[in-house]
Amino acid sequence: MQNKNIFFKSFLKNPLRTGSIVQSSPILADKMLSKIDFQNANCIVELGGGGGIITKKILKKMHIGCVLLCFEIEPDLAKKLRDIKDPRLIVICDSAENIDIHLKKHGFPKADCIVSGLPLASLPPRTSRTILKSIYAYLATGGQYIQFQYSLTSLRQIKYLFSSVAISFVFLNFPPAFVYVCVKI
Repeated sequence: MQNKNIFFKSFLKNPLRTGSIVQSSPILADKMLSKIDFQNANCIVELGGGGGIITKKILKKMHIGCVLLCFEIEPDLAKKLRDIKDPRLIVICDSAENIDIHLKKHGFPKADCIVSGLPLASLPPRTSRTILKSIYAYLATGGQYIQFQYSLTSLRQIKYLFSSVAISFVFLNFPPAFVYVCVKI
């Protein structure tokens, strides 16, 4: 219950940056992670770790040598994510615009997979564009970028960068969500 309260308070403090009044459902998390090749991933980046629902599921599926760089800009949520005790998890309280800095800091030239719950449609347009360009630039060739959104508003921006985009819909989430699975070719 405390986790839900922290998420709700973060939403009230900055609704456009948090993006939703409630956390993602486990069903949405499972859908997002279903296509990831966890066996061959050495570095996974999560953007917008929130309350940790997706973070915990990623950690359960990762192999022992993989590292998860989890970005969460809200300090209270980042603190809660740090309570997850797993040496493979590195919680970063910084903007997703700075993916490059943190990848380099931890010895990775690129991420094998980037999973995102960032509310692209509610962020300032320039911020969304910068984040998407960073995702594309710092995703390894053949890597996957997986994004959920509550609308198709950002689809055009995503298709501008990624030629391979598959979309599915998860009804059992509040609100229902679209999942984009993009492959960098």
